[in-house]
Amino acid sequence: MVFLSVPHAWHLVGTWSEQLPSDSSLIGMGQTELVMTLHSIFLPLSLVISYYLYNRFSKNNSTNVKG
Repeated sequence: MVFLSVPHAWHLVGTWSEQLPSDSSLIGMGQTELVMTLHSIFLPLSLVISYYLYNRFSKNNSTNVKG
């Protein structure tokens, strides 16, 4: 039940939230690097999933038409 504690651990004095400079990002990437990384992960993944679904439904429809 640590995550349900009041006050939350990340708001307490001396935790990591006070040690970060105000202009830094938590993941260490800028906006451009983050967008490029997310696109390199999710674009191929979405293409593979859409290719699989297209082949699955096109084969399914062709068997229903013949029968």
